[in-house]
Amino acid sequence: NVHNYHSQSTMAGAFLPAAELTESGRPILKPGEVECSLLSAVDLLSEELPTFPLLKSGLLILTTHRLFWLPPETNNRTNPSSFIPLSAIQNIISNKKSIKSMFHSPRIRFQVSATQDGRIMENGGRNSVAITLVVRGKTDPDSFVGKFWEAWRGRAWEATGSASGSGSALGDAGGSGSGPPLAVRAPV
Repeated sequence: NVHNYHSQSTMAGAFLPAAELTESGRPILKPGEVECSLLSAVDLLSEELPTFPLLKSGLLILTTHRLFWLPPETNNRTNPSSFIPLSAIQNIISNKKSIKSMFHSPRIRFQVSATQDGRIMENGGRNSVAITLVVRGKTDPDSFVGKFWEAWRGRAWEATGSASGSGSALGDAGGSGSGPPLAVRAPV
């Protein structure tokens, strides 16, 4: 059982890319990436993949590019901070309101592309895996879901040219490499 616990502890990294954090424990964002919303006390799991780790009561941070899951304690080595690229998401599954769901913690489900062995990454693979977020905090999951849809539909990661830019005019507007990298364009 001790062995089982240990193998469980290193599991998150086998499925999700690790998130880089600042010394104060905030995610290091990419150029052009903006925080949109956060939820506390969120479990992240996959009911389809029995080997997928259950990440319990972490902080969920939604940005324009990624969905971060940070463990409850900053020094938590068992489940390191990780993220899901929004570009890997194939579908956000709308929750059906039911009597049963009123008595359970709200759940947010979405499908991501993954490799054969369940690794989630940008343009990850041919397989599809459903991920479930269980919201245990007192926050409003509905407004989070609205922002989640917005960020996913907004496809901001394409504009910054991090994905294989599909020749869009937005990708060229970033001025690849010219000028100071920290330049922030004023809102129009």
